[in-house]
Amino acid sequence: MATTETEFVTAPSTPEPDTLQIVVEQKLRRQQDDGDVGGSSSSSMTIFRVPAHVRDASKDLYEPRLVSIGPYYRGRDELRTMEQHKWRYLHELLAQYTEASLADCVSAVRDVEHQARRCYSERTDIFDDSGDGFAEMLLLDGCFVLKFFINWYARVPDKLCDVGWGLPQILSDLELMENQIPFFVLESLYRALSPDAANIRLDLLMLIVPKFGLDNWTLCKQLLDGVLLPTQAEEMEIDHLLHLLYLAFVLTAEELEAIPASPTLLARCVSWLRQMWLSFNTAVSVRFAFVRDMPRVPGWTRLCTFMAFVHKVSAWFTKLLALIRVNNTRTEQDEEEPPEPPIMVVPNVTLLREAGVRFETKASARHMLDVTFDAARGVLRMPRVKVDYADKAQLVNLIAFEQARGSSSNGNNKLLSSYAALVGSLVRTGEDVEHLKRHDVIDNLLSCDHDAATEFFQRLGDCSSLDYSEEHHFAGMFEDLSQYYHSSWQRHKAKFVRDHCSSPWAVLAFVVAGCAFFFALVKFSTTIYSLSHPYCHCLVLASATSSMQMCHVVVPRKIIIY
Repeated sequence: MATTETEFVTAPSTPEPDTLQIVVEQKLRRQQDDGDVGGSSSSSMTIFRVPAHVRDASKDLYEPRLVSIGPYYRGRDELRTMEQHKWRYLHELLAQYTEASLADCVSAVRDVEHQARRCYSERTDIFDDSGDGFAEMLLLDGCFVLKFFINWYARVPDKLCDVGWGLPQILSDLELMENQIPFFVLESLYRALSPDAANIRLDLLMLIVPKFGLDNWTLCKQLLDGVLLPTQAEEMEIDHLLHLLYLAFVLTAEELEAIPASPTLLARCVSWLRQMWLSFNTAVSVRFAFVRDMPRVPGWTRLCTFMAFVHKVSAWFTKLLALIRVNNTRTEQDEEEPPEPPIMVVPNVTLLREAGVRFETKASARHMLDVTFDAARGVLRMPRVKVDYADKAQLVNLIAFEQARGSSSNGNNKLLSSYAALVGSLVRTGEDVEHLKRHDVIDNLLSCDHDAATEFFQRLGDCSSLDYSEEHHFAGMFEDLSQYYHSSWQRHKAKFVRDHCSSPWAVLAFVVAGCAFFFALVKFSTTIYSLSHPYCHCLVLASATSSMQMCHVVVPRKIIIY
């Protein structure tokens, strides 16, 4: 029996979705619900992780050692002891603020939970937890931070902080880049605890900022003096505690402009020549004042007239050559020369000393970034630097935060990264540290100078990348130091001062040698003159002989008379 063509036609079937597609769609939907994917999620990230290779090389600088804040280090075995103190702090905080209840704090955390999830750049297991683990973390960590600063501000005795290592260690952990919670979580909890507070932001700043130990910095002075207005506090963009420390530590744009910039090399040379001419003119006017009273010789007038005419002719030829050069430039289209690459490294302290650079402490320094170089005198002035392990952890985390913020941090260039590049180039060996210690520029609290050079200054920039042409704050100083170092005149002058003026005895020996050379030169010149003018020499001898004979004749006659 023959089959027809229509018997083999089947209805089209819908292909079943692949399991991979289902899994990916579920994960995308979950991440969208958490706020990790979307139009504004990239700008919402404020708490980042340090690169793994940097963190693994120096875990003690980037990882907490006593208390974990946030999701990145939550649940570690060595940090679980502080979880009990977090519950204790929550209980004491609720007992202290009787107007607030636990329900108010939970409601405050729930209001900002979704926004806080979007602030972290890396997901952990607590983000995938379907329960309330993330909200519980925000509640416990936020209340712990608030209670810690409240006790410190009110000087409430606490066994945890009264231990010698407790207070500085907790404060150091709260300043780590990866150990943060959003600042608006603290504001929401503090608003729930103190609903009658006039200005939540200003009250929190008064609690936290003075405890950073930056009393001489602008933000601390404004808070302590009561100058900071509530509107100014509200306008401040604060992501977390480390960001607040950065705002209090780094110069603002107004303060940066107030620091006088070092003049260019051409301007310094012109100023130096002008000062030398004024000094020379003053010295000549004082020491040779009698010249003004002498009658003027007519030949001087003619000479001055001739020199003025020569000056006018030379000026006319100069203008003519400049006009010809401009015409040639307009007719010939020369290719523009590419700009010179920026100087990325400068010689260290030992090499700069050989070129004559002197290092001094800046007594009136307003900030650690107030570093200046006077190329006319060859003096590099910088504030006193305390080399300590606690300061190192604070600096490297501030630099890491500055890198995460980009060039827009505080409206300035990468100031701390520029400072790390500067001191990393200057201080490379223990000899550099020893020399700076002798001039009170460095106060080394580490075991030896070699550790200060290799473990402190050389490691500050491990987490920083810098565009030396646009973001480097000390790019002009790098250029001036390089030009000063490669100047042969400066190197020879420094060698002369080092060899002949290093001590009073060396100066005395040089003066004696100079006098001996001068007298030898005079003796040599008189000898040459006598050989080249023998007749004058004979006349001098003859006159001397005749005078001696006259004396010999006259004296005896007087004796005979008397």
